[in-house]
Amino acid sequence: MKITNTGNSLFTVFLLFASPLLMGQSILDPEQLGPYPVGVTSMQLDDHSRIDPETGGPRQLLTEIWYPAIDAARGMPKNKYSEFILRGVGEGFIDAAEAGLNGYKEGLTIAELDRTFQNVSVRDAGVRDGEWPLILFSHGSGGTRVGYIYFVEHMASHGYIVMSADHTGNARFTFLDGKVVLRGGERARNSATDRPNDISFLLDTMIKMNAGADSRFAGRVDTELVAASGMSFGGTTSINVLSQDSRIKAGVLLAPGGPVGERLNAYTPIMMMLGSEDSTIGERGNATNRLYYENSLRPSYLVELRDGGHMTFTSVNQYNPTYGNGFGTGERITNGEPLTYLDADESHTIINAYALSFLNVYLRGMDGYRGFLSENHYGDKIIYRR
Repeated sequence: MKITNTGNSLFTVFLLFASPLLMGQSILDPEQLGPYPVGVTSMQLDDHSRIDPETGGPRQLLTEIWYPAIDAARGMPKNKYSEFILRGVGEGFIDAAEAGLNGYKEGLTIAELDRTFQNVSVRDAGVRDGEWPLILFSHGSGGTRVGYIYFVEHMASHGYIVMSADHTGNARFTFLDGKVVLRGGERARNSATDRPNDISFLLDTMIKMNAGADSRFAGRVDTELVAASGMSFGGTTSINVLSQDSRIKAGVLLAPGGPVGERLNAYTPIMMMLGSEDSTIGERGNATNRLYYENSLRPSYLVELRDGGHMTFTSVNQYNPTYGNGFGTGERITNGEPLTYLDADESHTIINAYALSFLNVYLRGMDGYRGFLSENHYGDKIIYRR
């Protein structure tokens, strides 16, 4: 199968694995962007049930929401990277963001990213009519809420609302109440506990927004259809929240990076995704994650990118296409031999296609996508188990 990623919002009927219609639902090509334009909005959310150890005030989360947008958004200007930095307002915001991003590529500027950052979202476009399922996404340790744009926009274009927050104290940088907040400090010590509680709080908040607390999302979210997803520490966060919050019905786990305990809700469907050449969690981490898949009661799936690394599951390629550990070149973790990682667009297409098909089946009940899940469509580029 040829992998394509055209970047347009038109869709094609996927004829390779199912009939075009199932109970009135179109079966779309899971590799391609979906039929809906994508909107995005930022907000700060305050959890008054938890105390920030450094301020004594509520736990605060700078949060991004991607969503299916109204048709008028097709002709509107696309979101700029600087708009994630709260429109560039606040003393030191740009400097703090650039200092953090320089860890990916020295000399990288927000002005440069405004020219090069690829996304299809429209800032604050109207939310499309309908009741859309919800994905709660958790970033990796030292990452940010906007570091997985390939994934969140793909899901939104296919009719999901995706909600992701900077985990305060564990994010590379974030901005709260007009102040720069960096990774570390007292907040960081509580990350293992705070992170899954952050995800549950996002769900609590969206339930209130859907009930009328935010007119934009009122009646637009199906809060009975909720999935958790995340990368690295965010993958572990998703595992942990699956074990403590029964409202979450499925999980897509991207290279979980921390200890993985016993699965308490073994009947919740999961899709585990790994990079065989992940030099961050290494062979031991991959073995632990494979064991988690093995010990999971079905339905569960394993997608392993043979020449994928840890950063394969991020959008860091937009900051630095030769960053390594998933982008450009590196060394195999088994024998140290030179390695060229799988192309970023190919990797992201594979991740999106399997994740979307999985969620469409196990969250939305769209059984036509079972055909895609039934086999390996990418040959020796992946290991696929189900």
